[in-house]
Formats: sequence, structure tokens, C-alpha cells
Amino acid sequence: MSACCARCGVPAVISKTHRWENGCIVNRANGNANFSIYEAGFHNGLFDELERRLGSLIHRMVYIAGRIAAAGIAKNLFSAHPAVQKLMFRTPLYRHTQESLILFARAIGMGKIELLEHRMGKRGAVRVTNPFHLAHCTAVILGGLDVMYGFPAAFTARAEGSSYVGELVVGKKDDVASDEAYSRLASQKLLPSNTDGKWSLPSCSRCSAPRELGELFRFDLSEGIIEERATGDRHIFYGHQSLNAILREFERELGPEVGDFFLQAEKDNFAAKLASVAVGAGLWNEDILRSYLALRGMGFLSRMEDEGDRTLFEVGNVFTPTVIVGRLAALWEHVKGRHSRQTYHTEGNTLQVELTSS
Repeated sequence: MSACCARCGVPAVISKTHRWENGCIVNRANGNANFSIYEAGFHNGLFDELERRLGSLIHRMVYIAGRIAAAGIAKNLFSAHPAVQKLMFRTPLYRHTQESLILFARAIGMGKIELLEHRMGKRGAVRVTNPFHLAHCTAVILGGLDVMYGFPAAFTARAEGSSYVGELVVGKKDDVASDEAYSRLASQKLLPSNTDGKWSLPSCSRCSAPRELGELFRFDLSEGIIEERATGDRHIFYGHQSLNAILREFERELGPEVGDFFLQAEKDNFAAKLASVAVGAGLWNEDILRSYLALRGMGFLSRMEDEGDRTLFEVGNVFTPTVIVGRLAALWEHVKGRHSRQTYHTEGNTLQVELTSS
């Protein structure tokens, strides 16, 4: 089997394990809404700013939340059946499983991850070149190891030129499990609701991934990089569960107003992108905007009512509301040419947004 679809260029490991439905990128094995396709620069800028404000604690949170989420994805990536999962992470199948996990990590844009050695219960080492975010990439690797070993595995890392090498500390459990935040940051099931069953993204006739996915993005499996063709921006398949858990933790520590910070950061980032790329006005159409959000796994746009100075949106299956509200506000201001005021709330996983002139 070719690593990427010969027709659309999407990695086979993605199209085999995930499907696009109800505005989500869904794990075929268990129906969980796993990912959104997201600008790596947005992610890194946001968390760099949080580190300036809050200190290194933020990287610890990213590390724990990403690790737990990655373990959940790794566990259910190929099968939802516990007996099959157990077999896949045991001799003799674990070698094939770990190779598939490394390929998957590259396919979702984590960077160039290379397995240097691994003998189950004896030793293991990986090299990561050009990680999109060091703490998050380390978390993804450790999530797979945690599932393979059945407990949080200990890991050391060292710089090696422009890369870093991580080595498994065999037989030793990581003290991350004793961190109080570990249980709070545990992943939740994010199961999408059925929306309009008559609507779907046009799919590739060969691999069934959305046809537009390969048209808009270039997948470089050798380097573990996803590049948006129109802008050159690096993208990642970003786990909903990671950001969902981090937002919950911030709200617990800092109060609900922390959501305003995430929303404003998303709005500013997307506004800068709209200003540099001639796509903003083209998105101001219900059908086009629905496809834009659904392709990226950000939700299903079921209603858009534009009444001059007031626009209403309803988006189903939204698991990170601040991302969607920030983007819609930036788009509204780009099209209308004036500042907006945003009010929004969620009922279940359905997001209601009202944008008006401020």
C-alpha cells in the first residue's frame, strides 16, 4: 500500500483511521471527534504568550493534557475492541504497531520522528527533528509508550544538533501520574451528534478523504510537515481533547474570563491571516463557510443569518468554542470593515454566536 493516496496525496494512515462527518474528523474505531486542522503558528504563539504570563507551568499542562489525549488516540486508533488493542501492543505485533504510530505522528504534522531503537522492556530511543512544539510532540510520543507499557513510562530527552533524542527509562514509571492535574486533565469522550445527513464534503474517489484536503494542503511524510499550499503556513492535526482539557484547567485556576484571552488570540491570529491572503470575502457565504469549518473538523455550520449589523451563527459539534468564535469575529470584521461585539453560548455541543457592531 502506498503511503499517500495517488490521487489526492492524503496519507493513507489518516484516511484509513479517520473519516469526516458531522463537521468533525472522527476516529473510525470509536466515533470520537479527534482532531481539527490548525495553524501551528497560532498554537505556538498562544502558548508562548501564556508562558510569558504564567511561567513554565503552561508547558507542563500542555505536556500532561497532550500525553493523555495521545494515549487515548493511540489506544483506539486501529480498533475499539479491548482484546484487539491488547494484542496490538504486545509481542509480536507491537513492532508493526509502533511503526504505524510513528507514521501517523508524521502524517498529522508532529515533525520528523525516527525510531532509533526499541526492544520491549529493554531499551528505546527516538529522534525528533523539527517538532512543531517540543512539549506537545514529546507528549504524543509518550502517549503511545504509555499505552504500550500499560503505565506512564519514564523518558529523558537531550538536544542533538537541530534535533532532540528521547530515551525510554526502562522499568521506571514517570511521576506524572502522581501530579494532581493528571486526573483533572483526563480526556473526555467527544462524540459528535448527527447533523444534516444529506450534506457531506466531496470525497476522493480512491481513498474517501475529502477531495479538497489534498488540494489545500501538502503532506510531507519524510519530514512530518503539513503545509498549506496557498500560504506556506505549517499546520497540524490538533487534538480536540488536548485543548479542551487545557481550557478546562485554565478556567478552574483563573476563572471563566480566561476564555476571553483564548478567543482574542484566535481572533487576532485569524485577522492577520485574512489580511495577508485574499480569501476572507470568499468565505462570507454559508455553503463555503460550512465546508471550510467541516474540512478542518471545527464543527457543522447549520445556520448563518446576516442582517447588516447583526449576524447569527449556529454551529454543531463544537468542542473548542473560543476557536470558532474568534475566527467568525475576525471574518465578520474583515468583511464588514468595523469592530465587532461577540456574544455566544453553547447548549450541549451546539454553539450559538451573535456578532454585532461594537
